Amino acid sequence: MQYREFAPIPALAPFLERVWTLEGHADAIGGEPQVVLPDGRPELVLHFGDAFERLDSGPDAAQAAKPVRQPWLLFAGQLMQQLVLRPTGAIGVVGLRFHPYGAAQLFEMPQHTLAGRTPDVRELAPEAARALQAVRDRAGSLDEGAELAQQALVAFLDPARIDQRVMYAVAQIEAQHGQVSIDAIASEIGLTRRHLERRFQDVVGITPKRLARIARFQRALRILDAADPAERLGGAQTAAACGYADQAHFIRDFKDLAGRAPGEHLVNKGVLTGFFERRP
Repeated sequence: MQYREFAPIPALAPFLERVWTLEGHADAIGGEPQVVLPDGRPELVLHFGDAFERLDSGPDAAQAAKPVRQPWLLFAGQLMQQLVLRPTGAIGVVGLRFHPYGAAQLFEMPQHTLAGRTPDVRELAPEAARALQAVRDRAGSLDEGAELAQQALVAFLDPARIDQRVMYAVAQIEAQHGQVSIDAIASEIGLTRRHLERRFQDVVGITPKRLARIARFQRALRILDAADPAERLGGAQTAAACGYADQAHFIRDFKDLAGRAPGEHLVNKGVLTGFFERRP
């Protein structure tokens, strides 16, 4: 299984945080379900191989026990909790990971209506989907597909449409790993908290408080699973470092977002989970 990340082309840098590719086969991970965790980033996903199945009971799944085959071109809105996927065969994926506020420039509907969902892009943005279909038909490799997909999106995105106030608020939340006062940020940019929350729901897909919660959760993930044992902390120390009230609060919040306690996550973490944890 090969996972790679790239910086986006300059024209898309205001919208995209990262471009990634994933190549391999379901047999490499035994066809086991894979968990992807909330990271505050919506994504555009192109399958050049066999599409994955979604196994969790999100808005697009009729029943938790019934797998839902994903479309070849999908948009993954803001995750509210774990997303459970299962590869079905040949894996060839190109992913365009937006900044929290970036996808709103491509899809005109309020982003909160897409939270937790993985709809077909052909239903959300038909013209962009046709351009990406041409990319899929033309690309001879995943790297070429990643480059062509970015070039195809340039025509549909305009940096002038980015809400600078939301962009600033996101930057403050992430710079402080979620340990911020939402009221103070709103005041600093000349909005009421309620107005800022409405803008976040429309542009980011979740509230500022929720994004701060995810930022704190992601920091906890990095500490718990640090490559350097010297940087790895226990549960109580991680809770304190990330600003949780106590270890019980940390465990409750972790279970809500990850679907299981921190210890169980570390023991049973899937391959895709490791690829998509946020790293500096």
